[in-house]
Amino acid sequence: MKKLALVLGGGLAAVVLVWALIMGLPTAAFFLRVTLESLMPSTIGWNAKNDWAKCEGAIAGTVDWPPSPVAACAAMHLCANEATLSTEEAVSLLAGNPPPARLW
Repeated sequence: MKKLALVLGGGLAAVVLVWALIMGLPTAAFFLRVTLESLMPSTIGWNAKNDWAKCEGAIAGTVDWPPSPVAACAAMHLCANEATLSTEEAVSLLAGNPPPARLW
């Protein structure tokens, strides 16, 4: 019981410390957001400055392309030009395999 209370108290203290850093230092909040987005690219919007990070998931089919055909075409163009793609991803993108059917 004592270990559980110690672990819960430590977890609560860590949460309070992170919250205090975020509220006190906007720079800390920025780095926390960038870190979370790099760990979870699905949280990034297709209109963000780092939207190229979504390309790998979009080509693999784990992340959705933008819903409108114009935005999806722009996202594919972005992926072809700005993302660092493997050879297989580049071939798949150029072959038109991952694009949604509504584009064609």
